[in-house]
Amino acid sequence: MFFQLPVELQRGCIQCLDVEGLKSFRLVNKDALAIATETLFGTVNLLPTYDNAEKLSFVREDATLNPLVRRVIFNTPEDPLGYLFSGGADESELLDSFQDALLSVTKFSGLREVELRFAKDCALPGAWARFRGDVAETKEFRTAVLQAFFKGLAEQRELPVHVESLTIKNLQDGTDVSIYESDTFQAVRSRLKKLHLQIATENHEPSPEDNVDFEACQRYFDTELPEQWLKPLQPQLTYLTLYTAQCMWGFYPFCDLRRIHFPLLKSLALGNWTIVHEWQIDWLLSHGETLEELVLDDCPIVTALMMTDKQIRPHWQDLVSLQTTRLGTRNYFKEVGLRWHHVFPRLRFGLPRLLHFAMGSGNWEMQNMFEERYELLNKCLWGRYYTFNIGTCPTPWAAGDDYEVLAYARMRRRKDKDARRATRFLMMGGDWEHHPFPECDEEDLKAFRDLLDVVEKRQGVRV
Repeated sequence: MFFQLPVELQRGCIQCLDVEGLKSFRLVNKDALAIATETLFGTVNLLPTYDNAEKLSFVREDATLNPLVRRVIFNTPEDPLGYLFSGGADESELLDSFQDALLSVTKFSGLREVELRFAKDCALPGAWARFRGDVAETKEFRTAVLQAFFKGLAEQRELPVHVESLTIKNLQDGTDVSIYESDTFQAVRSRLKKLHLQIATENHEPSPEDNVDFEACQRYFDTELPEQWLKPLQPQLTYLTLYTAQCMWGFYPFCDLRRIHFPLLKSLALGNWTIVHEWQIDWLLSHGETLEELVLDDCPIVTALMMTDKQIRPHWQDLVSLQTTRLGTRNYFKEVGLRWHHVFPRLRFGLPRLLHFAMGSGNWEMQNMFEERYELLNKCLWGRYYTFNIGTCPTPWAAGDDYEVLAYARMRRRKDKDARRATRFLMMGGDWEHHPFPECDEEDLKAFRDLLDVVEKRQGVRV
């Protein structure tokens, strides 16, 4: 019965099998051998070992297997847990065999997708270096890998290979500028139609609240991401994924997307993107004529913010400051009135071609959220609203009903007799009487369900 189905349905059915399952399925009969082999060798996953490189070389030189390869994944950490726990490891070295594999990737005649996975931990040399643990994948190592990676992809052989999809997991925010200026990078970028990036940022363990203030992090989202990746790809991009490995982005570090538009964009997935402005929703809706898929993974609306001069500058320059602190700095407070029950109806009507919408929280603990983004389960989470308080440790971000920053700022703005006591109470770690804010669970949930109902009906019409 199975082998009487159309071939496309057979392929779809066996996609859920793991490697061992595919190997077993190949033994059923000749028909199973052909279709299982095609699926089994459709993706080649390379670890940085000599044994793995030899296996890749065998597949590459085999006249039968070579054309089956559609996707190649290069992993720089040998241990899969290296994505999580690479700090303190020996410094990584670029093996000759791994470099050769990078340089010869376009020898796979049917190649369409390429993925490069770095470790999550990264660092730049500088004043903070002595406070960090050892990082295995230094900037020099990452630069050498990227140079070989783009050189290999840019290589055009007798039969041109059309790689249209590029994925880089844990691309360092402090990527060497020579990479972006290289002819090989620009040649590869010019051919892309699908771009998927997860950005890795530096972690300052003694004071993690300082992570977002690192210059490389600020510069990347303000300049490098828009200028080196997004703007040049505007005319051609159809799929876009933008995640970070750990830091929130959008508000701070600030990323201004208002002058960027993708007229062909069909799929957009965002992770750790924070929302404080109506124009950010307008930017999503500007792709309404083409967008069919929208994934929002841990993308909260920030409802209350305690900020410094530096943080308000790109957002609310005319904001009146609170009183000066003992350290001589000035704080600013802002409440944001945007709510999800305002946003969901706009998405429902403003994205008429939307066939897949997902909003929730992926597997951030094990750092699998990036790979599993298209399987994200829909949940109207308690963490859909965040606050930002630059004075808190170990992070200025708080989710759920932790709105101390709001109560604190309101009390200071009133300048009543309890302000000094409140400040001292907060500094000593006292617990405020929590105010349920925002009080819109029912409104959000109804608007959320209405959006999902419309998207589901469109799927039925599409089928």
